[in-house]
Amino acid sequence: MRRLLILAVVLCGAVYAYAGPVEFEFLAWNDGMWQNGYPYVIVQVGGGPIAALDVMCDDYVHGGQPGDEWFANITDLGTGNISLTRFNTTPGLTALYPLMLYNEAGWILLETQDEQMSQWREMNNAVWNIFDPSAPCDSTCQAWISAAQHAVPLLPQSYWDDVYIVTPVNQHDPDPNSIQEFMYIGTSSGAGADQQTTPEPGTLLLMGTGLLAAFGRRFLH
Repeated sequence: MRRLLILAVVLCGAVYAYAGPVEFEFLAWNDGMWQNGYPYVIVQVGGGPIAALDVMCDDYVHGGQPGDEWFANITDLGTGNISLTRFNTTPGLTALYPLMLYNEAGWILLETQDEQMSQWREMNNAVWNIFDPSAPCDSTCQAWISAAQHAVPLLPQSYWDDVYIVTPVNQHDPDPNSIQEFMYIGTSSGAGADQQTTPEPGTLLLMGTGLLAAFGRRFLH
């Protein structure tokens, strides 16, 4: 029984650690220029389960460049819990205002799956402008913001289940030279060979429980 309890503690600790911050490296801007917007490329440091990701920057103020490494928390926007994100305290008319901004940005990101690449730069500009109205935004950019504002209220929060937010652990760092926040499209089981996320904590817990049962049976006999 003592061995079983020790195993339980070890497994629970593994679940907690695996669901925590992830170390990333910034690989490249789109065609070598940050102004080109989506997609930038980041990758997990050390060859972990998160492979290279095509990401959209939602943070016009902060910097970052190829070669930078940092630790980040990953948020599934579909949960509606944006406590670990950068803009979660953006003031608005309602308490849900910051979530609405993320939903609008996430809607635009998801639309890149159906839009030609020639639109992606303006779509990223729209996302920048959603969180920072001082960011440049022409008529095409404004049209994307307007489309997002009309679409978002009609959709359930689960619509954004495949939108993930990568936020530096120092989420409200005021230093403009610190790394920015990113968004990407993925799933808990992976979205293609080059876009994978860590398993959800619930999935890890089930895996741990199964292993615990298997090893526990052996220890008890």
